[in-house]
Amino acid sequence: GKRSSRRKRWASILLAGAKMFEAVSVLFRASYQEPLWGKYCSHLRNSIDAVCIFFIGYAFEHQGRSPSYPPAAVKAIKKSEDNHDSPQDIWKNFGNSLRNKGLNKDINPLYHDDNSCNTKEMCIWCALGSKNIVSASKEDLNKDQIKAAHDRLKRIRGVGNKIASLFLRDVAVNYNLTPIKDRWLLQPVDIWIRRIVQSLNNSSEMDNRAIAEWIVDRCKECNINPERCNQGMWYFAARIAGSDFELEQSLQDMNYARNLLKNHISVLKTSSSAAIELESQLNNWLFAELCG
Repeated sequence: GKRSSRRKRWASILLAGAKMFEAVSVLFRASYQEPLWGKYCSHLRNSIDAVCIFFIGYAFEHQGRSPSYPPAAVKAIKKSEDNHDSPQDIWKNFGNSLRNKGLNKDINPLYHDDNSCNTKEMCIWCALGSKNIVSASKEDLNKDQIKAAHDRLKRIRGVGNKIASLFLRDVAVNYNLTPIKDRWLLQPVDIWIRRIVQSLNNSSEMDNRAIAEWIVDRCKECNINPERCNQGMWYFAARIAGSDFELEQSLQDMNYARNLLKNHISVLKTSSSAAIELESQLNNWLFAELCG
């Protein structure tokens, strides 16, 4: 009857949406993941490169953080590589770069204190010991030990569930890893992910774990990679829809969603052509400078 027909329509919307989000993940990776991970291409062998990836893309992804924190952290860390600085020196250099303004020791992964680093939350150096944050996480995911990797990251001061899941999700995608046990821990949940799932599931009562598990379960049913789907969900909602209204319209009407996506792709193509033209002009200017 009507209920069966409605259920079939909703199942088709879920499948189409999940496939679209998985496909859109290519834009997330091209815009955010590949430029960052490619810049520090020695991250599996070089612990400093690995930590730089974490600080630029993940460590400060919480509300209210200053956009100056990631580059200031990397500057302090890179300086320590040359000077063999201690954790205290790195923290001092980080603070000096920011003129010691707005620093919150309680949630900063770089803050080291001999006493506090013996407690549950530690500076990143004490939490990791001699481990490389990327290669250790990759190894754990390879062994289907997501929780161990997640728990290790959460020992780092200021790193909660969302940041740990965000980083591990991208490790899994970067190395095409598909662990099984506790896979919901690879699903970071922010306001955009929450809005999508609550709309598709027609429920506002789900906590973050329930949302993460729901995504993994639906992706499994549709034979779709849940980590890539999560990336695409965030990119579509935050960068393509950009508002509650546009997102809700897209979730109700896949043709509406496709049109938004087509328009976004058109803008990206125009931007790419403009970037190529600008690069050519810059090269000409540089040549003229050298020849002048």
